[in-house]
Amino acid sequence: MRRNRLMTAAVTAAAAVGIALTASIATAAFAAQAVPSRTGLFSTWHGAQSAAGFSLMKPTRTYGLARAGRIIVSRCDISRKKGTKRLVIAAYGSTPNHNLTLSQNNSGGQCAIISASKNLGRYRVNGTWAKLVGDCGRAGLPRCSSRKIFLFLTWRKNGNYYQASSYGERPSVVVGFARGLVRVG
Repeated sequence: MRRNRLMTAAVTAAAAVGIALTASIATAAFAAQAVPSRTGLFSTWHGAQSAAGFSLMKPTRTYGLARAGRIIVSRCDISRKKGTKRLVIAAYGSTPNHNLTLSQNNSGGQCAIISASKNLGRYRVNGTWAKLVGDCGRAGLPRCSSRKIFLFLTWRKNGNYYQASSYGERPSVVVGFARGLVRVG
């Protein structure tokens, strides 16, 4: 009789733990869907993608430049839906003389104001047209043929906005950097 009570108690406890665990998993799954995306610094592309809440692209060609620090996920302050839109930035190159940066957001437009720049051409990137502009060719700025200028290659695809930028690199490098992007798995 004592053995039956112990067995009944054990089965009841196991069932209670199972029900509590199921309820906990269901609550966590619901909470994961309801929680808005996060911001912060992330050491992996998967972590940044999970935090940003949208599908990211990562570079496969960095032209010998190592990633400089962590991947930044922040709010896209210019977008109309400030609470839900995220900006993701990854920089490559640890010197101010040569660097590449990839910025991407899910607002469909710019998250920062870029000064007036000189149009340097259009290029095909990942199946769409991208516009290359340079911070050059105006009073007080270097000529556009100089390598000591900022270059910005921008495009939109599937509701996301991308910008590959560089300093101290040729236009072919920033275009190759952008063309080498792949989806984070």
